[in-house]
This record gives sequence, structure tokens and C-alpha cells, in this order.
Amino acid sequence: MEKISLIYCLLFTVSLFFAPSCKNNQTVAGNLPTTPAHTPQTTPSGPLYIYGNYFQAQNSGTYKELLESCRRCGTRRFITGPWGGTSYQRFYTLSDNPKRCNNWVGQGYIQIIFKEKRLPTTATVSILPKYTGSGQVLNPWGEPFEVTAEARPINENKGFEIVISPSAGLKGVHDLTIQSSHSHHVEDSRLSVTVVYGSVDGPTILSETLIALSQRAVKKATFDCATYTN
Repeated sequence: MEKISLIYCLLFTVSLFFAPSCKNNQTVAGNLPTTPAHTPQTTPSGPLYIYGNYFQAQNSGTYKELLESCRRCGTRRFITGPWGGTSYQRFYTLSDNPKRCNNWVGQGYIQIIFKEKRLPTTATVSILPKYTGSGQVLNPWGEPFEVTAEARPINENKGFEIVISPSAGLKGVHDLTIQSSHSHHVEDSRLSVTVVYGSVDGPTILSETLIALSQRAVKKATFDCATYTN
């Protein structure tokens, strides 16, 4: 009898040992995630320091060259196909046609977004051309273009400068220089800037006071400077 009792006790102990294990397996199976494993997560982008304002172009010829280089207008075009190869296109249009850059060189909007409240920092410059021709258009605002470069301190840290080269996505053969000698986003809510395309001593495209904004005034550009937009 003692031997039978010992066997019974051993079997009872073994059954208790395995019972929780089975229960745990069932519990794990019942608690599988109910949302997909690859659900995208929202990551805060952090604060941005945005400045912008409307402008009147001071030198229409230089501004026209910039718009042509960044392919926001133009009647003489070189088109690169998706499989390589370049073709030339020439458009014969009326004088008020939006393809003619002369209809975009009067006004626009400039916006600068500084990534961090310090210098140097990354800055994204957006220029939004405005149609000022004599024709009737549904929307006078064209497609913006934007390029990113470094904003660095100048004039003993009293101002800043952004120099954007063609290799940064601007296209063309000239640099675009945005400069403020006595203001910067670290301390000022208004930035007095001049914009030059080409030689630093060349004609000024615009001279304007940019004001601090709570959000983007110019949408993120859909097309880069390698794509014609009209």
C-alpha cells in the first residue's frame, strides 16, 4: 500500500507541474496583438523656425534666369526621358502664356525654415513665383521650389548667410545667396534679407524683411528643380 501511495503522490505532483504550462500556452495564444505589427508610428518632428514674406523682384532679368534654371517656366526646354536621352522642345505661345518667364518675374513669396535655433544650422529656402502677366489664370501662384543648405553666422555673429550651389539641387550654373548682415533667427523675429543670384556683387533679386510665422506659408514643394511644372 505504501508503494501505491508513493506512486499516486508522484503522479499527482507531475500533473500539477504540467497543468500551469498548458494554461500558460493557452493564455499566450489568446493574447496575440490585435493591431498589425507594421502600424506606422507618429514621430514628433520638433519645433521649426519659419520666416517668410511677399516680395517684389528688384531685378527681373536675374530672377528670370533663376526661374528658368529651376524649370518653373521657359519656352525652350531640354527634356530627359525616363530611360535616358535628352530631347529639345520649343514652345511658340502668346505673350501672356504661363510658360513665358516674363509673366512670373514681378512678384513672389520667400520662406526660410531653420531646423534649429542656433547657427550654424540646416535651412530650407522656398521661393513661390506669382503670375503677373496680363492673361487670366485660375491660380496666380505657381509651383514653389525649395533647396536646403547650411545657414552660418557672419559679421561677428550679428547676421547669417545661406549659399546654395547648383549641386544642392538648384540647377543652373550660379549660386543663390541669402544674406542678412544684422539679424538672425536665434534672437530676432524679423529678418532683413537680400537675395542674390550669381556673383555676390551682382544684381539683387530682392531685399525684404521676413517675419516669424507659426506655420508654413509655402507648401512643401512637390517637384524639384529638375522638373518643369507648366
